[in-house]
Amino acid sequence: MEGGENNKTRKPKAVVVGGSIAGLSCAHALIAAGWDAVILEKSTGPPSGSLTGAGLGLDPLARHFIQLWLDQPQLFHHSTLPLSVDQNKATDSQKKINWTLSRDDNFNFRAAHWVHLHGLLYRALPSHVVLWGHYFLSFSISDDKTFVKVTAKVLHTEETTEIVADLLIAADGSLSKIRQTFLPNVKLRYSGYCA
Repeated sequence: MEGGENNKTRKPKAVVVGGSIAGLSCAHALIAAGWDAVILEKSTGPPSGSLTGAGLGLDPLARHFIQLWLDQPQLFHHSTLPLSVDQNKATDSQKKINWTLSRDDNFNFRAAHWVHLHGLLYRALPSHVVLWGHYFLSFSISDDKTFVKVTAKVLHTEETTEIVADLLIAADGSLSKIRQTFLPNVKLRYSGYCA
């Protein structure tokens, strides 16, 4: 495959399309499993400081993995808040009453702001993993199905680049160009992050 490398000594490689929390989490999991990972992200750089994005509730298993990926796991605790109670309420606006449908006093989640969690995950990756300003164009699978070739446009130069890998991961959301190309008849809807 690449440069005549011996397949027994070569690390498997994955291309992750999408540099959001899902894509960064995929890269961390792959690296922890001994893979090389490259993330293609069309944004020209990481998000900075805007506190208008979503908040995320992270269960104990998600927290465990995130802390394993961080160089300084204590930063996760300092960047999140405890969510110790989950309470679902219903409201009848005409009668002006509301009631509790369910309550879990042992919820044990932590709340993270999207930008803070993204920053923690991004800074914990090796600097060469995320290719900012790379817009996914297409992919092709080898005839023997042993590798995939991904083509992307480098936005600041308008040049195209190709990356050969063992695995392609679509982490670019519910309107994924990869999924639309490969699974054109499947209706997809956003259902939140699950890394």
